[in-house]
Amino acid sequence: MSETMTSRDRVLAAMDHRTADRVPMTFDAEKEVYEALAARLGTETKEGLFDRLGVDTWYVGMRGRQRDSAAAAGDRAPAAAETDGLWGFRTRVVHYEGGSYGELCYSPLAGKDEIADIDAHRWPGPDAVTFDHCAAEIAAHRNRAVVGTFGWGAYFRATWVRGMEDLMMDMALRPRYAEHLIRTIADCTLAHLDGLLATCGPDLDIVYMADDYCSQLGPLFSPEVFRRMIVPYLRAATDRVHACGKKFLLHCCGAVRPLLPMIIEAGVDLLEPIQIRAAGMEPAGLKRDFGRDLCFWGGLDLQHVLCKGSPQEVADEARRLIDILGADGGYIFGPGHTYIQVDAPVDNILAMYQTGRTHRLRTGR
Repeated sequence: MSETMTSRDRVLAAMDHRTADRVPMTFDAEKEVYEALAARLGTETKEGLFDRLGVDTWYVGMRGRQRDSAAAAGDRAPAAAETDGLWGFRTRVVHYEGGSYGELCYSPLAGKDEIADIDAHRWPGPDAVTFDHCAAEIAAHRNRAVVGTFGWGAYFRATWVRGMEDLMMDMALRPRYAEHLIRTIADCTLAHLDGLLATCGPDLDIVYMADDYCSQLGPLFSPEVFRRMIVPYLRAATDRVHACGKKFLLHCCGAVRPLLPMIIEAGVDLLEPIQIRAAGMEPAGLKRDFGRDLCFWGGLDLQHVLCKGSPQEVADEARRLIDILGADGGYIFGPGHTYIQVDAPVDNILAMYQTGRTHRLRTGR
């Protein structure tokens, strides 16, 4: 079937809840998946791979500058296998069957329970990151919808700097500490967002922030905590993006449905990754209840269908999602987790994207 729109126009139509010539598609994956697809398809570049799959989006983002050794030292020197993060936490590469992941191994504020400890930490200011490289990359990929990234949300970042268990306890027992920590991180993050928008805002189509609030069973904290600690900086971020005339894409894995009214109220335009096996995340209900206010991004189940199903089952599920979530626009098709994992067979990934390219949307719902 012939395509009559550019990738960028296809995504813009979906974000405006208009039906495009086909569903727009997005893609990202672990390094090993990129390599396996490139080997199968004979592509030598990321652009070539995206052309073969029919991917309509392209991400650009900040680069961190090197922390000086005094700032990076923390309470102990990093081990040889550890990597210092811009924010002071450290990760260690952990190998598993088929690939590897960088896992958190050191949180600089773990066990430090005073607000003074937060203030004494070396936080990355506006000059700690750069977006100077983005203009050339955007110009090279102007045919696709460009997504600008500026880092994680303040809550998600706090789970790494403080440690998940300590932060959860803070929210319940030391709310002043938790609020001060999240507000401090938000100030840094918003400064980085300002840098992104000042450098290349007019040339972006979408601005993306990752901030995981949920497990697969539901939110990790109460609606009251979400409104008090999360909504203020989320609103500050969306206001900045909207002032630049762009759309705001929020990443939140898991069972996020109970928080969606507040997320919409805070100004979020697009939601990723739509983990449909999480509680309350059935596609038809999401489209019915929130489809007027949100554009959905992702959706194809990585936990069962993509990794364990047959190519035919993957194609059937892709068509089902496109028909439900893509009815009358408002959907960018892609994986139900930002990164396709190494257990997904190449044949299944190809079936997923081939179906997206050939299946035509139903209209009139």
